[in-house]
Amino acid sequence: MLKKEKRSVLQEIIIVLIGGLLMGMLWRARGEHGWGSESGVLMVGFVYTLFSMVILGNRKKMDLGWFAFTVSSFVLTTPAWGTLLSQITGTLRASATVDEEVLTADISVFSAVFMMLCLGFGMATLFGILLGRGYSDKQWKLRDIILLVAVFYAVDLIAKASVAHWVIQAVQPEAAELFEQGLRKAGIEGSAYSVYMEHFASIPWGKKIHGGRNYFSEVQVVANAIKTLVCLLFVRFVIKDKTAAKIGFAVNGAFAISITVADLFFFFTNGGLREAFAPYTGTFIYAWSNWEYFTGFIAGVIITAVLLKCKPTEDVHELAFANVPEKAKRIFIFLGGFGVIAVNIIRPAVLRFDTTDTSTVIGVMIGVILAVAALILFIRFAGINAEKCGMENLARVLLAFFVGFIAVFYLFICTEEYRNILEINTLHTILFSVSAVLCLAWSIKEAVKIRQIQQ
Repeated sequence: MLKKEKRSVLQEIIIVLIGGLLMGMLWRARGEHGWGSESGVLMVGFVYTLFSMVILGNRKKMDLGWFAFTVSSFVLTTPAWGTLLSQITGTLRASATVDEEVLTADISVFSAVFMMLCLGFGMATLFGILLGRGYSDKQWKLRDIILLVAVFYAVDLIAKASVAHWVIQAVQPEAAELFEQGLRKAGIEGSAYSVYMEHFASIPWGKKIHGGRNYFSEVQVVANAIKTLVCLLFVRFVIKDKTAAKIGFAVNGAFAISITVADLFFFFTNGGLREAFAPYTGTFIYAWSNWEYFTGFIAGVIITAVLLKCKPTEDVHELAFANVPEKAKRIFIFLGGFGVIAVNIIRPAVLRFDTTDTSTVIGVMIGVILAVAALILFIRFAGINAEKCGMENLARVLLAFFVGFIAVFYLFICTEEYRNILEINTLHTILFSVSAVLCLAWSIKEAVKIRQIQQ
């Protein structure tokens, strides 16, 4: 069954709140040095999926190997959003790496909201679907995985070469016009579309031209939203997995809502309410940091509520990779499962100490020591494929550890310039700290249940 224990309404409300607080602190940490970009969303998917296992219990379709595959899929959809966040103020700003001048254009707030919705909806395409796959009763075959990935990449290429440009022209033509103005300024002939196709999807090249970074980013963002919709329809009507499609839509829809609503912080501080918020901006309220936290919090609340309300399904084994020799499969599963654990330990430990040679050595030593200790404990407690304890119990232990690990490194253990405890008087640091304490307390409480379950 999908849910193995009956909970009261109060218990479910608490779990939904914890889901929001957890995703909030994770998404805020994701933006910090040591996590960031693809590795940052890997960490978010990794820890939140552990949380889902704790609240929903063991599933044969979410063994260690499928767990690693699911959380790793999050890194495949990490769009650029640097130029999109301030659009809600009604102004599109365009800079270039080779010129300090900033070009601007007036845009409608509607077009800015549309772009943010597309950004969020295309945020976690495969992760949302694969998370849902783990809690469904539809047995996927290898061809289903291959076809889904093929659709994912094919639609991405097609959309970036065609549909995305038409959508931008219809919703926010100023983006193309500003890019073309930047092209003329740089002495380059051609339309926004023709130059984009010549430097297909190369945001680093686009950054050299005024308006290029924004236009290239918008094309990718719109393409991501299109391929997410197509992938969800493919899962629902071709693979015919209702649960995976439902949870996938909930995950991507949640990010569409959260990333857009949280963008109001840029309107508060840089837009129509900037005068009222001026005394707090840059001292107590930092738009970007609070946008990150509330993006995670709102998405976490919605996704957790949907997971708790999913109807119970039969617990079945997955068919994909079922014919792989057992010994090879066990080794592959271990490498994938422990790999995502090790990466989420070593990378932040190393990078948050990367200011000097000495501090880098300290970070490497801490990361390696923690990873080796985790390896020893993992094998002793869980077994090479978590067969000793089961994924739910493993998730309980790992969740408590990583909530504490992320909180301590985010706040304290790093070189001084990255030590966020020094900004404890800011709203985002207060929110992160409160979230970390409450999530850690809840995680430890759940980890204690391991002994009770084993008995």
